[in-house]
Amino acid sequence: MAAWQFYCNIISSAKYIDKMSCDEMILWNDIPCPKCEIDFLECKKSWAENIVQYGNIDETCIEFIYDENTLTEILCRLDLRTLTKRMLTQIVEYVQSIESCFLVDGNIYPPKTENMISVMKQSKAYQYCKNPLEYIKTLKG
Repeated sequence: MAAWQFYCNIISSAKYIDKMSCDEMILWNDIPCPKCEIDFLECKKSWAENIVQYGNIDETCIEFIYDENTLTEILCRLDLRTLTKRMLTQIVEYVQSIESCFLVDGNIYPPKTENMISVMKQSKAYQYCKNPLEYIKTLKG
């Protein structure tokens, strides 16, 4: 993952997540597969055969990870250098359409643009994009 990417999982809202670990929450096993076609990001060739990737891996992208044709995980990476509110809104609307939520650092967030903006502003990726040199200096100390 690049320093400028905000990383999160897209998880099903259908699970009883209050009794699950983060590792269990990200899994889509035994949940009906959501629509995996995204019309606002171009489908790209992934580095792995079991991943369907929309968008460039070092930019904003959504990856659908499969195990023997069964969806197991949905990863989302947001390029905070170039992310527009329109793109974020499209991603949020997609997550809403598949009745899902965002999982960020063990915390679950409903798919709302304002929520995600607030969460992104607290991230290391945001700090890096805001001031790369200052961010790198903090890593040395």
